[in-house]
Amino acid sequence: MPDTVLTDAVHAKVRYVNAEWKDRDEIPRIGSRETRRANTAVQDILVHNARPDLEAGHSSLDKSGFTLTHYRPTVQNFRDEDEVARLYYPDIERLVERVSGAHRAFVRSHLIRTETPIDFNDGYARFVHCDYNIKRLKEMSEEVLAQHGVEPRPNWKYVWFNTWQPFDNPAINNPLAFIDWQSLPYDDVIDYYYTGRNYDALVAAPVYSPTHRWCYFPNMTTDEILVFKQMDGRPNRSNYCPHTSFDIPDTPEDAPPRRSCEVRLLAVFEE
Repeated sequence: MPDTVLTDAVHAKVRYVNAEWKDRDEIPRIGSRETRRANTAVQDILVHNARPDLEAGHSSLDKSGFTLTHYRPTVQNFRDEDEVARLYYPDIERLVERVSGAHRAFVRSHLIRTETPIDFNDGYARFVHCDYNIKRLKEMSEEVLAQHGVEPRPNWKYVWFNTWQPFDNPAINNPLAFIDWQSLPYDDVIDYYYTGRNYDALVAAPVYSPTHRWCYFPNMTTDEILVFKQMDGRPNRSNYCPHTSFDIPDTPEDAPPRRSCEVRLLAVFEE
């Protein structure tokens, strides 16, 4: 872990997958509030303001697994799926290419989260997780390329990213927190199955360790966007960026609700 800038931080409580699963042959299954409660436990963490460390160069996509940049969307209604796909997707692909150095980027899907979720799956994330599992990197990448009518090339390396951007309001309530990869031993990440909405997908999540350094970007505005890793199999780089929403203590009761658009996409890098 490199030297970091001393920053303000907030105390929070988040749910981690129970550590007992690390030593078991079975794999937990989580896809509802009930299975989340059964397989996770609350831990106390300290969440650091990531802005000073990013500005000082102590964190980056390849070192820490996340970065922040500016982008003002042209989308007027984020609840209109067709408008998001038509206007937002191409911009996000170009943005990820720019900030990561990727040769090409291809959107897989997006997810809108608001204060009125339809079900467990589009509510604010309430336990620490990764959205994918690096064991599925090649399989998932080739599926997305096929959806875009693109033939894989032998010299392509695959990396998956998420973008996360508030809309309507700054992200004061329920912001996103994430673990700096530089503080996360690879052995802390275990497999689990996501079973929501009739899926049975192999994904990943870390078990708790007090060594994990948690970060967030306070009061993200609607023209700021977080870019973070989902899986990257290249050596000597961040592989995952586990994340969750969290409650900031003493947030005013009249603070506006968090509404966010999350895009999941594949980036290809040429060797």
